[in-house]
Amino acid sequence: MNIKLAEVAGYVGMVLIHGAIVPTTVANIMGWSDAVPPVDMVIMLQVGLFLFLIRSIAQKNMLYIISNAFGFFTQSVLLAIIVFGA
Repeated sequence: MNIKLAEVAGYVGMVLIHGAIVPTTVANIMGWSDAVPPVDMVIMLQVGLFLFLIRSIAQKNMLYIISNAFGFFTQSVLLAIIVFGA
């Protein structure tokens, strides 16, 4: 497989995976919805992303560093919405 194609596929996959949480987060921030995922699910995802982030930093893998840092950030925002009812 072409290396550039594989790299592009990785970034497109990252956008699609993290894009799945964006509608819920934006809808809650804008006040369009009050439906949020269960807090235990958000915490488990956040811990998993943090552990993946540690591994990606150790391996110096930029795709995974960006992906896991963005995912950890968005899960933190969603957790704050759940806990503080923003």
